Amino acid sequence: MPELTKEALRAEMRKKRDSMTVQEAAEQSKIICEKVAGLDKFKTARTVALYIPKGSEVDVKRLITKAIVDKEVLVPITHAETDQHEIEFVKFTTFDDLKSARFGILEPKTKTKPNHEPDVVVVPGLAFDLDLHRLGYGKGYYDKLFARLKTFKIGVCFDFQIVDKIPRHEHDQRLDLVVSEKRVLKPVLGL
Repeated sequence: MPELTKEALRAEMRKKRDSMTVQEAAEQSKIICEKVAGLDKFKTARTVALYIPKGSEVDVKRLITKAIVDKEVLVPITHAETDQHEIEFVKFTTFDDLKSARFGILEPKTKTKPNHEPDVVVVPGLAFDLDLHRLGYGKGYYDKLFARLKTFKIGVCFDFQIVDKIPRHEHDQRLDLVVSEKRVLKPVLGL
């Protein structure tokens, strides 16, 4: 079978993800959140960066709610006024402090700088591969962030979003773990 292009793989995964029922997505998101919350790296982190889910992404709101009890929680913001395709993290305080921003993504209205860089970053994506590479939405936001930020990177997805291999470029950053409702992918020694 020929390897799909990044664009074709993005389209296929969006379609599959969007075809899930609300109940399936909620049940699987709950399992994924529990798995991430149980990871030693996540449990011992003092500052974690998560994301506000959009559309059919893995819903990590329950993970945010759990983490905010004893951790500094950060979420990404983009700078809509520029086309730099860069994100930075700000403190998350409450779901009541969110407004729609670039690409319809919810961001905090109050932009408070974090006290620390995140120990762990949890990221969504459209596809992930067995070598822990991530296929995002095509702007390279997280790849640029991970190139300059030394942190533990966890991708979260529904298991059907895991493929053998994603087409990649030299700037694509590898994750440390990928968590789905069925498995936790770890680095293979020697890669």
